[in-house]
Amino acid sequence: MRMTALHEGVSVAEAMTNAVCPDCGQPPAEDGVRRRQRRLAAIARAASSVADEASLSVTLDVVAREVVQATHISAVQILRVEGGTMRLIGKAGFIDADDFPERFEECRKLGARMYFVESFQSQETIVVPHRKAAVMADPRWGPLHRIMGAPQWDSFAAVPLIVRGRALGVLNAFYSPGEDPSQEEFEFLEAMADQAAMAVDSADLLARSRQDAQLEERARLARELHDSVVQQVFSMRMHAKALRAQVGDAETASGDKVRLVADELLGLAQNALADLRSLILQLHPLELGGRNLIDAVRTLAESVQASSGVRIEIRAGELAELPTELAEDLYRIVQEALHNVVKHAQATKAVVSFAATGRQLTVKINDNGVGLAGEPRANALGLVSMRERAQRWRGTMEIGNTADGARVRVRLMVPYADGQA
Repeated sequence: MRMTALHEGVSVAEAMTNAVCPDCGQPPAEDGVRRRQRRLAAIARAASSVADEASLSVTLDVVAREVVQATHISAVQILRVEGGTMRLIGKAGFIDADDFPERFEECRKLGARMYFVESFQSQETIVVPHRKAAVMADPRWGPLHRIMGAPQWDSFAAVPLIVRGRALGVLNAFYSPGEDPSQEEFEFLEAMADQAAMAVDSADLLARSRQDAQLEERARLARELHDSVVQQVFSMRMHAKALRAQVGDAETASGDKVRLVADELLGLAQNALADLRSLILQLHPLELGGRNLIDAVRTLAESVQASSGVRIEIRAGELAELPTELAEDLYRIVQEALHNVVKHAQATKAVVSFAATGRQLTVKINDNGVGLAGEPRANALGLVSMRERAQRWRGTMEIGNTADGARVRVRLMVPYADGQA
């Protein structure tokens, strides 16, 4: 069993006295047997949910409900720590709050002490008796008072979600007034936390497996396009040039017509070749290994400039090392923005700039084109993909006109290098 840390002067022995009768030393009458049966049944149902449910949030909501139903616990939160941020992925007994992550971040900035963060970092169970009164009296917890104050609870326990020695998140249990956790209940909570950790780990493995399969398929398509279609279009262009050379400067009407056809064929082949090369660049998996984000974007800019004629300038100072997934998302955002510049802007120049202030990173893509004729389509696939990539890192993506053309601006918070929430 994981080590248990108890705070505010309460020892394990003192916590356990709440679970026995002071006269006979036995579990109180509601009886240990029935409680134990409920807990075992809850563990079994949670394990079944982990095996059967496709949605991680649905699975973890089930785990949270089973904890509430099997114990004297008023509410449960299951939090995931990923990319240095903490998000709510399962709950029971709490009001719905889509803005929980934002409110949580506000509390942290105000300096609120968060025992569940400490539990995650130390990989130990932490129990804090009579925690609600302290939370509700602390102005640093103000942004979360409405959410935390809704359930009827008193004491608090945080149990880390651990898989293969690595913490993935934390399960928070909020005990009903007058109920304090016993050692047996610690074991139950840790068993349920293990079920939640298995669900998170399985979802991660499945997502990585799907991503690997998608990347492999995209690489295969890129190779096939290059080996077949591109070569054929390249051959078309060479034939068109040869045809044009054979016609030469003939002044006959038939020669003019052949020359016109040859010119048209040459133009079509050149455009098709440029489009195919751009498509291959988008399909091919991004490999940042050995290169940082700025170097990868410079390579992209050189390719776009060579195929389109649009001059691409990169402006960037020193950037801290970014998580690979974040770097890939930013690369794809820049790639899609430059694709839109080439396709729609009628621009001769684009500037990609990176600026970091503390943990905030801003990426801008400006062009000197015709600008936007109106509001961009909200459901345009490229824009949706860019926005989702930014939101994945709790960022924003804006697109609009400037005095010289159009601009895409992305702002996000870079996670701590050590993975802290």
